[in-house]
Amino acid sequence: MYAVLVVTGFLFAKIGQKGQERLARLWAFLAFDVLRFRRKLILRNIGIAFPEMTGNDRIKTGRTSLYHFFLTMMEFLASRHFDITHNVSVKNPEVVKEILARGKGMYAVVSHMGNWEAFGATMTRKVAPSRVIVKRVGGASTNRFVEDTRRHNDFLTVKRVKKGDGFSAIRDALAANEIVGFVMDQARPGEPKLPFFGVPAKTNTSLAAIWQRCPAPMVPAFIHRIPGTRNMQIEFLPEIELETSDDAAADILRHSARFNAAVEAIVKRHPEQYFWLHARWK
Repeated sequence: MYAVLVVTGFLFAKIGQKGQERLARLWAFLAFDVLRFRRKLILRNIGIAFPEMTGNDRIKTGRTSLYHFFLTMMEFLASRHFDITHNVSVKNPEVVKEILARGKGMYAVVSHMGNWEAFGATMTRKVAPSRVIVKRVGGASTNRFVEDTRRHNDFLTVKRVKKGDGFSAIRDALAANEIVGFVMDQARPGEPKLPFFGVPAKTNTSLAAIWQRCPAPMVPAFIHRIPGTRNMQIEFLPEIELETSDDAAADILRHSARFNAAVEAIVKRHPEQYFWLHARWK
């Protein structure tokens, strides 16, 4: 599988950005309109998040979301052959500069918006050393390809091999005044349901629990494609001010709900670029 992915990435690089865009549109049409791959789930998710959206607009948003997903996958596979950060700008880097000047590091609340692989690489290359907490991807060969490609792109990660090593890596990164990115739109089994677009959704509370043990400034961040261009842009939202009480368990739930609200605000800006394939509202 590793060799297959290497060859596939080379072919995607050869067809260039225009070719990738055309192929992504074709695949999105085939997946969404012909094979109807997860079409019901995608439309259901969009309907929950945007009940005011018309049926036609939901269909357009769902199809465009798959287009961005396929384009992101091709760009990542081809990224060993070109700089994945070359067309990415940072809108307001002064937000991070001011926070890192405090010397405590920073948490970035992130989600599957736009090209998240370009986001991680650009953060390290153009903002500050940044590590994103990631999961294993596919089988051994596929995961090795992903890890090797991310290393090539300077996409730094925090991996959890055994209990406790993930937290140790996060603590060390913050101590080194680095950025730690946490993907909020993934939930683990047994997690509570907290409001997301006004409807209870499975929510990963790990970030709030980690913050209690190792506090640092918390900033929502996202990347999006700029309409009408081939460029992308990273933007930071205002810092989330977190208050604590004598009830640590209640604080975790309350803080996690605020992180959900931050992701919600980001998705509302570019719903067509969000990854709607996750079954958040089970």
